[in-house]
Amino acid sequence: MITNYEKKILTEAGREYIYEIVCQSNYLKEAISFKDHILLCDQVFNLTYNEIISLTITEDIRDFESKFSKFIKYGLAAIAGLKFGGLPGPPVAMFALYLYRKLSDTCVRSCFKKMPLSNQRKICKYGCQLAAAKKMANDIRTEMSKCVKQRYATKCEKKLSKEYIKWAKRVQLLIVKLNRAKMTQNEKARKKAARASKNKGEMIAAGLDLSKNDLADFIAENKKLRQKLSFEKHLELYKAFAINEEEKKVGITPVKVDPKKEKQIRTLMYLGIWAVPIPFLNDLINYMVKKYSFGCASKCAAQMKIPKDVCYSQCAYLGAKYAVAELSKQMGQCNKAKTPEKVYKCKQRVMKLKEDWSQREVERKIKFESLLRHKIQQARNKNQDRKEKEMRRVDKADKQQRAHY
Repeated sequence: MITNYEKKILTEAGREYIYEIVCQSNYLKEAISFKDHILLCDQVFNLTYNEIISLTITEDIRDFESKFSKFIKYGLAAIAGLKFGGLPGPPVAMFALYLYRKLSDTCVRSCFKKMPLSNQRKICKYGCQLAAAKKMANDIRTEMSKCVKQRYATKCEKKLSKEYIKWAKRVQLLIVKLNRAKMTQNEKARKKAARASKNKGEMIAAGLDLSKNDLADFIAENKKLRQKLSFEKHLELYKAFAINEEEKKVGITPVKVDPKKEKQIRTLMYLGIWAVPIPFLNDLINYMVKKYSFGCASKCAAQMKIPKDVCYSQCAYLGAKYAVAELSKQMGQCNKAKTPEKVYKCKQRVMKLKEDWSQREVERKIKFESLLRHKIQQARNKNQDRKEKEMRRVDKADKQQRAHY
């Protein structure tokens, strides 16, 4: 039977599953007004356990609960398109959500009990969710290998492949969220330390009757500070008091570039990334990826060994991988910004783009690998059919020869 705790997790997973269907439905988008669509999405989170089971699985809730332990035992591959004693299994997507919630729930609750600060809780929560999402992605990949033993192998693999893409994307998204939360935490700590240093410095300056520039010169020339502090901390302390008049007068503006000239694009990416708006920066990345993918696609057209669709799919994957690598390089260039605030903003911009391209990379990689496996299997089947046909031809010729004699 099913426990109250499992009912609670199933209810939460079911709501999320139905919410996704309702919000992404093109039929509802055309059939009802925008405000009604909003109300309908809101109503999903008021659904009870009984309503969710009736809507997603079966009206006979007792039958479902009696077979729930079997769903847990047989796993996702068995659920994908199969039935258990006449009762349809829960949707793969909803069941995966249930398993994920069950994996992450205890860990997340402990974060809210132990962590006093909201940002620390957020880091802890994302860490729990990331660990659970990684396990789900790995488990689904393992379940995909079991599809060959199922009656509806193709249907099973197709369903699980779709789920694997979704969970691999979720892993990438949670990695970015966790890194952002850690970056925000570090930035807050840096600002707090900078404020403390500045306040202490202002008190010293007031006691010695020094101006900010005089104090900045004192910090720059002090040998004890040079010895005891790292260069980065010494520089940060100096910048807190140094007044750069030129920087106050001249603001940083995006550099105008010709997108057809890759040299200028790379110069812009290298020197001005913290000043370039995200949409424009994304256009530059898209241009570089298209140029990279075009070269790859040209090679596909010229060769005859690999099927064209497999080759083009690989090019799409490699293009996204190239974009992620380029953005990773640019993350290091953010440290060249003039102030810690600009470094932080630059990294936030790059991370936002990297999140998008990382998800594309994962999806394209899975599609490429799936298509490659399909083509290899087709080739094996074709080769097997050819061998069987040849054996039948030899047997037929042998029988005819025997009959002749």
